[in-house]
Amino acid sequence: MDRWTASVEDQVRGAIDAVVAGGPGRLASWRNLMALVAPHVEAWARASRLLRRCRLAGDDDARAVMVAVFERLAASDHANLRAFVAREAVPAGDGDELVDELERLGRVDDDGDGDGDGDEAATPARAWLLRLVDYAARDHVRRRFGWADGEGGPTKRDLHSDAAPLDSSVEVGARPPMTDRLTVSKLVAEVRAYMASFPDGMRQAVTLWLDDRGFDEIAAELSLADADKARALVRAGQARLREKFRGRAPLFA
Repeated sequence: MDRWTASVEDQVRGAIDAVVAGGPGRLASWRNLMALVAPHVEAWARASRLLRRCRLAGDDDARAVMVAVFERLAASDHANLRAFVAREAVPAGDGDELVDELERLGRVDDDGDGDGDGDEAATPARAWLLRLVDYAARDHVRRRFGWADGEGGPTKRDLHSDAAPLDSSVEVGARPPMTDRLTVSKLVAEVRAYMASFPDGMRQAVTLWLDDRGFDEIAAELSLADADKARALVRAGQARLREKFRGRAPLFA
């Protein structure tokens, strides 16, 4: 897959404009848009921190997220594409606090300082599509784990077995290793409680880092000498968490 460059951004923007404009060439423009962004969307899904930590970053899962993104783009006569052209924000996600925590804690097992794509162009269409991938990934986790859709709270399955029916799984027998919502909630609480036992500086550094703050920002906020000091604190906290919770899926390898 080629990197997302300024040239790719221009092609994608042009294809979006053509789809929104309508006319006899609209279907061809839509197919062109899908061809342009599909490799990137699938790659972003594979790299999703949330999907990786929930053991849902395989071929079928990444493609399911990609399909979900295209469904969102095509829905209601391409309403999302019209929103992008109008510079409107992407509709908010589901607001599931447990999924939020899984996404945050997914950073604990990351060895790099970012998502591995910092050399790509930070352009509006790319950022907008990444947000759609994020929302689609969150929905995919909830669907694969068999969790409620957020309307009216968790179901009995959410609170107890939480196993999705076999016929709704991507592959029979390929269910995620831990889907019980109550068990996941307890593990998240246990991780947070363990972090609370860290020395103050380490705890604060790790907490800021889990909230996607850079090492320079962490150093400035905690009055550390430089980013290297912040990085050392975060890495030490990561090591403690890995040692304590290694093998406790879906958070740690």
